[in-house]
Amino acid sequence: MHTLPINASIQLVPIQDADKAMGIIDEAIALIRTSGLAYEVGPFGTSVEGSYEDVMTLIHRINAWMAANSTAEWVLNIQLHIAPAQAVTMQQKTAKHR
Repeated sequence: MHTLPINASIQLVPIQDADKAMGIIDEAIALIRTSGLAYEVGPFGTSVEGSYEDVMTLIHRINAWMAANSTAEWVLNIQLHIAPAQAVTMQQKTAKHR
């Protein structure tokens, strides 16, 4: 579909007791860390950068992990930034603010 890098913001919101939710979120971040994608953890979500296919594979892995390993319901908020003619990078978006 898209061959150039895209950005995604991924926020997992387990619908469960707060003390258990943080452990579930930590597991999702571990899946992101092992995905091989560039990522940056923020207080309300994690930004990732990679090919469209790799980002969608990661989203699938998070949902599959939740279905197999948690009794919680969850909301997965996803934002995608896709540009058909250029790469979309986290560096482009944040460099002037750092």
